[in-house]
Amino acid sequence: ELQVGVSSEWSRGRESALPAAHAIGGDLGNKDSTAELNGSGKIPNRDSGIDSPSCSVAGETFPSEEGAEQKKPSMAGNPGEMEPDRKGTKPSSMEQKRDSTQDDDSDIDEGSSEEQELPECTEPQKLFNIANELLHTEEAYVKRLHLLDQIFCTKLSEAGISPDVITGIFSNISSIYCFHGQFLLPELKTRITQEWSVNPRLGDILQKLAPFLKMYGEYVKNFDRAMDIVNTCMQRSSPFKDVVQNIQKQEVCGNLTLQHHMLEPVQRIPRYELLLKDYLKKLPEESPDRKDAEKSLELISTAANHSNAAIRKMEKMHKLLEVYERLGGEEDIVNPANELIKEGHIQKLSAKNGTAQDRYLFLFNSMVLYCVPKLRLIGQKFSVREKMDIAGLQVQEIAKQNVAHTFSITGKKRSLELQARTEEEKREWINVIQATIEKHKQNSETFRAFNSSFSQEEEHPPDSSVSTSAYMQIQNKLPRTIQLPETHQACFPGWCPFLAEQV
Repeated sequence: ELQVGVSSEWSRGRESALPAAHAIGGDLGNKDSTAELNGSGKIPNRDSGIDSPSCSVAGETFPSEEGAEQKKPSMAGNPGEMEPDRKGTKPSSMEQKRDSTQDDDSDIDEGSSEEQELPECTEPQKLFNIANELLHTEEAYVKRLHLLDQIFCTKLSEAGISPDVITGIFSNISSIYCFHGQFLLPELKTRITQEWSVNPRLGDILQKLAPFLKMYGEYVKNFDRAMDIVNTCMQRSSPFKDVVQNIQKQEVCGNLTLQHHMLEPVQRIPRYELLLKDYLKKLPEESPDRKDAEKSLELISTAANHSNAAIRKMEKMHKLLEVYERLGGEEDIVNPANELIKEGHIQKLSAKNGTAQDRYLFLFNSMVLYCVPKLRLIGQKFSVREKMDIAGLQVQEIAKQNVAHTFSITGKKRSLELQARTEEEKREWINVIQATIEKHKQNSETFRAFNSSFSQEEEHPPDSSVSTSAYMQIQNKLPRTIQLPETHQACFPGWCPFLAEQV
């Protein structure tokens, strides 16, 4: 506890401390110094020792002094707390009692002690918080659906864009918007805002409506194709591009692209799954809502798996686009069937003199791209020197005199002797290339077996009425190619054969 007396020493300390107090507290330093004393002759604890005699020695620094000066501005910036002292009012009797019984702690310390005294959130409150988060995110999600269905779709239609193109982009977004806007959101809102005090449940609503989430399957399956159509239209159709860009400039779009908003429905189902899992963790075992909540989670998890697969597929496509740009567009690798497995720097050993040359490998599930780095100031670019198919490729370790960490890959047209930086890196390259070769062989054998079986079915169709239904089921499951209609020509001149749809 800091004792202060009115003395010459105190006066000298006051003079040295006034500039600091003035810098922190504004006009506090101009007030009568007697207003700073309480009935006990002590400095109020809001000063945290800044005006105390211990701070009066010029040039003297204490470990705690710097921290006190740092804490002071946050307090001085609150006019409400400082107003009583500015008026020069005396501390209340309660404050005097506190000063006489407690040490002079800072306001920050007092605030932290108050936070520690707050009661911990109860389990029912935690459940309500989860429900409330579900409601708020659902409201925001319905606004995004409104943007897609009622703004983008409507404006594109008014601009004369073909209905087939619009359907190819937005799929069944109207049905999804109708379900969430007219069914799920109203029920959640009524339950959480009006009925929660008497019926604190979520599982029954979600269990009843979760089966309708199957409609997301159509949207998710069409998502890759929708992205292709949007990208192509932005490049080849001026009316389409103008409409989309005008909408994207509006505040409702939040400076995000059409493609970003189109990803929202794909991401929504996994978020339901996460919230419901959190809800079940907080839900008591004996709760009447547990059975419905568990059943809801089972249904939503099934739908989430499809969405997660689509998200992973999109991430793979983004990687392919990045590699495509780094290759300067030399190789057409942006294909849903392609998958980037590994990439990295490698040394190529010259067949003439054995010197090492800097090279770069891209390993895909169907090919290896052997590249030469280009000299660039910004961003690494590569030029493709050799494209080697995985089919028929061989990889093996080789031993060369005075050269370590070497291996070779041999294709149908060329063989390359390569050197890794370390033995571990060499083993990694060999293993991953060998695994890719084996997987490609297995896929090829499976495809040949399927074709062989299908050919036999065509040569000897079933002649009994009993097996006809089973035969037709197999036929219906096989993919059939459908050309895009001529109405797409307005947006895809010359692209119809390329955008054949698999259904």
